[in-house]
Amino acid sequence: MRAHVDKGADNQSPQQGSQAHAHGGGRLRKLVLPILVLVGGFFAFSMLVATKPQTKPAENRERTWSVSATPIAYGIYEPRILTFGELRARREVNLRALVSGEVISTAADFEDGGYVKKGDVLLEIDPFTYQNQLDDARAQLKGAKAVLRERQASAKLARQEKARAQELFKKGTVSKKTLDDKTTDATIKAARAEQQQSVVDRINVQVKKANRDLTNTKMVAPFSGYLGGINAREGRVLNPNDQVGLLFDSDNFDVVFNLSDAEYGRFLERNSEIVGRMVNIVWQVGAERIDLTARIERVGAQISQTTRGVDVFARIEGNLPSNLRGGAFVTVELLAQPVPDVMPIPRDAIYEGDTVYLVENGRLARHKIENFIDDGAQVLLKDGLAAGEMLLLTRFNEAAPGVAVNLVEQ
Repeated sequence: MRAHVDKGADNQSPQQGSQAHAHGGGRLRKLVLPILVLVGGFFAFSMLVATKPQTKPAENRERTWSVSATPIAYGIYEPRILTFGELRARREVNLRALVSGEVISTAADFEDGGYVKKGDVLLEIDPFTYQNQLDDARAQLKGAKAVLRERQASAKLARQEKARAQELFKKGTVSKKTLDDKTTDATIKAARAEQQQSVVDRINVQVKKANRDLTNTKMVAPFSGYLGGINAREGRVLNPNDQVGLLFDSDNFDVVFNLSDAEYGRFLERNSEIVGRMVNIVWQVGAERIDLTARIERVGAQISQTTRGVDVFARIEGNLPSNLRGGAFVTVELLAQPVPDVMPIPRDAIYEGDTVYLVENGRLARHKIENFIDDGAQVLLKDGLAAGEMLLLTRFNEAAPGVAVNLVEQ
């Protein structure tokens, strides 16, 4: 049986053997391909895992804040109020024509910005009509006075005749009728003299008016100052009350500034009176700084509805610079009564209305303050903190007890 099988095998043809071998090789190739894919994927995955970035855990470092601080030091503090004001000329007048007529001449400095002195003739109106009126009034006055003298002489003579008639009547040489006639004549002539006196007085008023009108043909500067708003030239015909310009005082200036209700109230708490106090004024003109001083003369009559404060008027004292002009915007510093034994603390250094931070060994420590004076932009601490302790000045939202800080030069 065995020999038969072997023989059958030996009897297979070569073509059948090659087909069997090819079929076995195809199955092997199909099996190797998936294995290669798996091996390649595993290799790629291993490479990705090996080359992925390593995330290091963050280090939790404490942040240190750079801040400025100041040592606590009690001493004399002079409260001051800083505000803004405006320079105003104490006198400002509208120059107006007082009579009508043609302008026949103007001064050389009758221009916008021109400087004139008190008594300078600014312009002249044609005086022809007014000179004639004055001459006519003087002539009438002269004639009226002549008539007055005549009537006064007649009245005097009538009084003398009356006196003689009274003497003769006592002696019985004249009748009562003669005495009555002389008395009546003296009364009439005295009345006529008084009537003429009233005519003289009336004409005298006309002379004064004509003389004044003639004088008003020349417009004279009432004080020294600068001109502005010029509105008249030679040849213009003016009517009474026509404005020809403005004149601003150059020698006397006020500074006007406003104090709020709170500032005014705080000032009065420390001072019995504001009138008479000095204020410092700074006028910045480009790169030039001009320092002035003024004395408060008066306070506004009522609280302003627009600023909710009171206007204060101070008169500038001392020598005034020649370039000083009304309308200049200035800085005003008002000094109050000095306060002894206090430490001024800026408002920004105070948290929650009554809390400050001290710097102790590089960290913040919270302290409450109680005994202090509210001065608006800052408070005046009377006690509660030891001299020499470092007060935090830099304000930041992260300020809290224990926060690490680094002091820097203020």
